[in-house]
Amino acid sequence: MEIGLAVGGAFLSSALNVLFNRLAPKGELFKISEMEIGLAVGGAILSSALNVLFDRLAPNGDLLKMFKRDKCDVRLLKKLRMTLLGLQAVLSDAENKQTSNPYVSQWLNELRDAVDSAENLIEEVNYEVLRLKVEGQCQNLGETSNPQVSHLSLSLSDEFFLNIKDKLEENIETLEELQKQIGCLDLKSCLDSGKQETRRPSTSVVDESDIFGRQSETEELVGRLLSVDANGRSLTVIPVVGMGGVGKTTLAKAVYNDEKVNDHFDLKAWFCVSEQYDAFRIAKGLLQEIGLQVDDNINQIQIKLKESLKRKKFLIVLDDVWNDQYNEWDDLRHLFVQGDLGSKIIVTTRKESVALMMGGGAMNVGILSNEVSWALFKRHSLENRDPEEHLELEEIGKKIAEKCKGLPLAIKTLAGMLRSKSTIEERKRILRSEIWELPDNGILPALMLSYNELPPHLKRCFSYCAIFSKDYQFYREQIIQLWIANGLVQKLQKDETVEELGN
Repeated sequence: MEIGLAVGGAFLSSALNVLFNRLAPKGELFKISEMEIGLAVGGAILSSALNVLFDRLAPNGDLLKMFKRDKCDVRLLKKLRMTLLGLQAVLSDAENKQTSNPYVSQWLNELRDAVDSAENLIEEVNYEVLRLKVEGQCQNLGETSNPQVSHLSLSLSDEFFLNIKDKLEENIETLEELQKQIGCLDLKSCLDSGKQETRRPSTSVVDESDIFGRQSETEELVGRLLSVDANGRSLTVIPVVGMGGVGKTTLAKAVYNDEKVNDHFDLKAWFCVSEQYDAFRIAKGLLQEIGLQVDDNINQIQIKLKESLKRKKFLIVLDDVWNDQYNEWDDLRHLFVQGDLGSKIIVTTRKESVALMMGGGAMNVGILSNEVSWALFKRHSLENRDPEEHLELEEIGKKIAEKCKGLPLAIKTLAGMLRSKSTIEERKRILRSEIWELPDNGILPALMLSYNELPPHLKRCFSYCAIFSKDYQFYREQIIQLWIANGLVQKLQKDETVEELGN
């Protein structure tokens, strides 16, 4: 278990760091501290470990039957379970406070070690039973009226039980010391409510009501798409550059779906490139977007794409491009050169070097003004509320929107989270959070705040998703089964299946 936590924590920490880095401003990676990553990943792993322990310490579970040699042993296991339940109640609050309180961070580390020790003890008992079975000391198992209890009670030696009992008492003592520190650390109980409430590849679908403050950029980009290149080139590349979360993809979607643009081009296709730049994958994706059948023959795919675009005025959007190697871009670009005069390619990117490599005048997308930021925040946070309530919430909301630094993704994420928090105190708590003061406080604080506000069961599921590659296409049934297999979905009601809960 100890090695599993260490390796799993390191692996998921790296993965979750990548997940947050995808939204870093100015195309640079955030240097998220080990404390922040430990909060997200370590907490998820600890929660899962506790759930496994609760299953094994269930009142009618096998482990309790193992220890029914005398009442003292049974009481010991019950005491362990109750102590763990008390600690689990404050786990979510501890995770949230770890970022700004090193004492809470240390407390969580010690709790993780203690839970690890408890699970190791249980595994030690399971191993001993298995060893005795293999050695043939349980041959009379089928002859007893209650074989499970009988063989375990008779086969496990007094010496083994006493050794386990001593270790359990020591483990419980450690857990109780940690429980005593809860008040000093001001940790609050925050049990799962039981209510069940992915970065995905971009598509061309856009909600026009979500486009705030981009009228001039939209008009400029539409104008460039409809114009003929002054130098007579058949193909023009238009890079759209800006920091993560500033709205490049939303802008590209808006013009891609513009009525005048639709009428102007013979053919349109959208593909999310992301960090894994692969000319074969891009060509195959564009063919699928056009609606043609494809196979895995790279030569045939390239020929088919060239023929599909030949003598057609096309618009292609390559979203989220990171690769700035000219030779690799040139290998892809030659597939587009036979299009008709006026063909265009929009490339969205965070990297200025990508825009320079592709040539053409880049369009830089800036942050939103405070006024527009508040309009966007208000739409997602206060929509369908009683107008009389707005007066009490607007002042705090404007200050929170301002802290999002004009980044639409940060604004929408926080506003959506606050939509279910109707009290002024809840919003003041978000406004006063110390996470806003973390270094590199561009979009990261908003994401960390949103993560902190997730219920514990959703934090675990979110952290698990970080092991997948960027722009991985999630399938609902597949991810639900993976969550269940990893113990991340716990059945809370008798009339619900874990699949229904995961959904």
